[in-house]
Amino acid sequence: MTVQQAPRLPRISLSAREGRAISRRQAAWMCVASGLASGLLMYFIDPERGRRRRHMLRDRGLSRLRRIGREVTSLMRGATAESYGVSQRIVHLVPRETEVADDETLRQRVESQLFRDRHIPKGNLNISCEHGMVILRGELESQVEIDHVEERVRNVPGVRGVQNLLHPRGTPAPNKERSLKALSS
Repeated sequence: MTVQQAPRLPRISLSAREGRAISRRQAAWMCVASGLASGLLMYFIDPERGRRRRHMLRDRGLSRLRRIGREVTSLMRGATAESYGVSQRIVHLVPRETEVADDETLRQRVESQLFRDRHIPKGNLNISCEHGMVILRGELESQVEIDHVEERVRNVPGVRGVQNLLHPRGTPAPNKERSLKALSS
């Protein structure tokens, strides 16, 4: 008994001019692709429902394009707004020189900024200004409060300097220590 082998198929030539033959794998893929293409063509050219399917495909495609367009527009607007915000932050990093018209205006500005904090006692402070220099006089509870008040005053725009004569309760004022020592000796 001899087993007969299946006859070998000859290579299929695409074109006699080219002389190039295609393999079985290429032929199989061509069959699959042509089958899918003919199936899609029948699906959309169907006499009963083809028109509806074509219109639905068109409407869905246009809808998707509109949605993508809206998303791209939104992304562009967001990027534009973000870049504008970054540019404004960069511009405002450089502090502007604030020219104060006179010492009275500066004193009022310092009081306004300082007394926004309700923990700072208003009755115990005396604030005066001379040529942009703020002079602080009075008594506070602790050295921490004194340092806090001085720091807040230094950060007010237009203040050129701070002369701090504040002192804790029960201690002499810094500008009076020398005279008190002279009296006691």
